[in-house]
Amino acid sequence: MTVGALVRLLRDEIAERETLLVGLEMRLGRDPPPDAPPREKGPSIASAVVAVLREVGRPMHGLDEIIPALAARGIHVKNKAGFATLLLRTRQIVRTSPGTFGLASDASPT
Repeated sequence: MTVGALVRLLRDEIAERETLLVGLEMRLGRDPPPDAPPREKGPSIASAVVAVLREVGRPMHGLDEIIPALAARGIHVKNKAGFATLLLRTRQIVRTSPGTFGLASDASPT
């Protein structure tokens, strides 16, 4: 390994650890240091599901339809066990039947 490659490897490792440190400090309720690298965030899973449900225009099954639709958009759900709770907390998404979710604005009153 060349010295230049080793320097790049160490810089990448330092950047990764700084990012992890910022995340941990935020979990503890501390403000990140002013020189901390910005955290890269994409769209939230819940907002992506709202977009998918709007496009499709009908309720969809979480595991069989929604998660594959998210994967097609490059969004991967790591914890499927908490998926339903994550969706229902938005209050934009409601459970229409077991394992199936739709937009709250499309839900018929019961």
